[in-house]
Amino acid sequence: MLQKTTFELSSRNKYGNNCEYFQFSFGGAREPKNGEIDFVQGTNTCREGLILNMRQSIMGGSKIQPTDKFRMIFKWTASEKYLDRDLEIIDGWLKRSIPVLQAFDRAAGWPLTKAYKINCKQDWLKSYYFLSSRRWMKSSYLVSLYVLLVRMCKDERITGFKDLKGLIATIEKLTKSSPNLKCDGPYVKGSLPYWEAIMKGYPRLFRKRKIDYYWNIDRLTNSQNNSGSAEGIHLLTSGSTKYPEVRKELLKIKDELNTKKKVKQEAAS
Repeated sequence: MLQKTTFELSSRNKYGNNCEYFQFSFGGAREPKNGEIDFVQGTNTCREGLILNMRQSIMGGSKIQPTDKFRMIFKWTASEKYLDRDLEIIDGWLKRSIPVLQAFDRAAGWPLTKAYKINCKQDWLKSYYFLSSRRWMKSSYLVSLYVLLVRMCKDERITGFKDLKGLIATIEKLTKSSPNLKCDGPYVKGSLPYWEAIMKGYPRLFRKRKIDYYWNIDRLTNSQNNSGSAEGIHLLTSGSTKYPEVRKELLKIKDELNTKKKVKQEAAS
């Protein structure tokens, strides 16, 4: 599941301190050097904050976010009071996240996501470096979806699938059940009908131009009033996006896939 290589975090003070509450955070990562790795701009606890930081890192003058690969660090902090319970939660959460991302990778024909342990030297702190195809960071919508997929894996019921089709079936069942998903249930349910269209339609949605084009706020309507726009997966799939062109193309791709499925079902009946 995990790669054999283990990394050290460059800035030791970014490990944080043990606390009373369970915490989960994430941030874009720099390229590892000499066995060490570090965040680009620290950690976030919400996808919107991550996107704002990443937009600045990609489009800002320093361009400090590497774009040859998609690099993320996910960090879990166990609570002092419930250490054993929380460490078990973290272990399962991590093990579910990798197959989920790889199911998406396979559906799109991309290199499979790899995960590496980061040596934190604290039993209450667990950090992992995720390395994925550069295509995952081609737009804010894909970055948001990526983190959403990891966040939803807090739910221990997300298991037993073989591919994206099986994963979608699993999530459809869970989002209709009670209790709902343990993390981001409404956002998962809202984006779920578009997962296949986003991955299979990537060439039409995000491959035609360089990365700066898709992160530039000039693509957004009323961009002068939205210089800090997060533009995550929820805005795209709910129809609230300020990038109407990509929303229109996504709906077209989705309709085409649904038509193909319908024709196939009719031919089999």
